[in-house]
Amino acid sequence: MSQLHHAIVWIDHREAKVCRFTGNEESEVQVNSHTSLQRLHHRREGWEAGGTPPEDGEFFRRVAGTLGQTAAVLVTGPGNAKSAFKTYLDNLRPYHASQVVIVETIDQPTDEALLSLGREHFHIYPFSAPQGEPVPQTL
Repeated sequence: MSQLHHAIVWIDHREAKVCRFTGNEESEVQVNSHTSLQRLHHRREGWEAGGTPPEDGEFFRRVAGTLGQTAAVLVTGPGNAKSAFKTYLDNLRPYHASQVVIVETIDQPTDEALLSLGREHFHIYPFSAPQGEPVPQTL
């Protein structure tokens, strides 16, 4: 999808779903974290005992790379990963950070529920880049 579009990111520390759509086109990309947090399951300490999971900058980089030329982004997810991803965008992808209009807690919706949520939220956001800011051509 090379034209300006809206994106919904559902993210946790293991995977992300990125649904992108324009007025007449939809696509979905799934990105898995290469960091295997599963090997920590045998211990109840650190992040599994209520702490914060380690951040996976490579994972966040790959998720951000799927956003492309966005007009608006909705970031969702069940836990802290959505906030950590927004912080990653704030620090390293200011264009995409400026496009985030909502960060919302959602457990694990179906693909159709994500698209429905996007249609509900994005009907008020036009498919245009912010004034005076170039749209990134490569990520």
